[in-house]
Amino acid sequence: MTPHIGEPFPHAMMPKADHDELARQNITLSMKLHMTHEVYPGDELVYERRAKPRFVRDHNRPPRDKAEVRHLMMEEPYTRMWSSVARTLQEMLWHNVGDCVERQLPALIEKARGNGGALGTLRVDPDFEVPRYLSAVDIHCMPGSYGTDLADGDVCAGAVYDRGAYYYSKGLPGPLNDGSGRALADVFKILFPKLKPRRILDLGCAIGGTTVPWAEAFPEAEVHGIDVGAAILRYAHARAEDLGVALHFSQQNGEHTDFPDGSFDVVATAGVFHETSGRASRNIMREVNRILAPGGVSMNSDIPHQHANNLHDQFMLDWDCHYNAEPFWAQWTAMTSMDLMTGAGFDPDAVFELWRDRDHKGGFKLHDKPKDDPSESNNGGVGKGVTWGARKAG
Repeated sequence: MTPHIGEPFPHAMMPKADHDELARQNITLSMKLHMTHEVYPGDELVYERRAKPRFVRDHNRPPRDKAEVRHLMMEEPYTRMWSSVARTLQEMLWHNVGDCVERQLPALIEKARGNGGALGTLRVDPDFEVPRYLSAVDIHCMPGSYGTDLADGDVCAGAVYDRGAYYYSKGLPGPLNDGSGRALADVFKILFPKLKPRRILDLGCAIGGTTVPWAEAFPEAEVHGIDVGAAILRYAHARAEDLGVALHFSQQNGEHTDFPDGSFDVVATAGVFHETSGRASRNIMREVNRILAPGGVSMNSDIPHQHANNLHDQFMLDWDCHYNAEPFWAQWTAMTSMDLMTGAGFDPDAVFELWRDRDHKGGFKLHDKPKDDPSESNNGGVGKGVTWGARKAG
């Protein structure tokens, strides 16, 4: 059943769709759900019953890696069909949402200016340079990616992302796009029930959907969010103010922030590393270690690592890297949490990793090892993910 999006959204900054816009957006959502539940699972049958036997017959061995599986499967009519449809749906999604935002962008800019409020703060840098690994490509086909700033006071990137992310993720994060943030905060409370963080940073916060839950979970804490885009942060600030949540946003590169050593008790990331270059990922985690206070905790969530899946699952998981403008997806899934954390200076004995399943109501279940189910891996991968991190010594 297609999740009902409806109007109005629960905060004033969300762009409102008219009848036709909402119909087009919900058609896209329905098609994405149909692909997830009815089409993608069939690809494994094609692989096991037709493609793999053909490969074994031709090479006297099974495929040895995901690259061979990808080249093999992209010769299959079934795979080529769903691949074409999936890419088309992605472009339709952003096109439909973009039309909706463009129609009311001047009003949204004015709302943001009038919604500055006095609860939190916003700091943008007119001389900031968006890292090339984000500016050189429209990440997940979103026009302009995260860093585009179209006009004085622009909020377009935030508005497009806020509405579009719900359709892209098929409703899984919930109507406030806060599922990942709530899951991280909840896992933190489970793992560290006695810790009461005073200062929290959401690194790569985008519209603040992953930031607000931390402030709600720890109302006495000072909560910050950083990202690379001025427009997306203006939107995030106005959105948080309308929701009545005091957050402090600043435009910064997570590889080298301006926070002093030991500034935060928790530094969180949600979905950041699969959209970040390998070198930048390692720099970011070193920076996380630097700005964590002694005894502070790094909390992270992202799409699953490939080492948890068979070769066909790996191919499905990496589809976005080759065909959906996610150039760092495959290199992220090839990493391990342990390597990333220990490379940044965390004690290997302090590193933890848990696997979660998330449902359409925003809930989740935790497991100490991944479940072998690729049904949500392709074209979004938001249903299943890995939560990992480490506590800093001290």
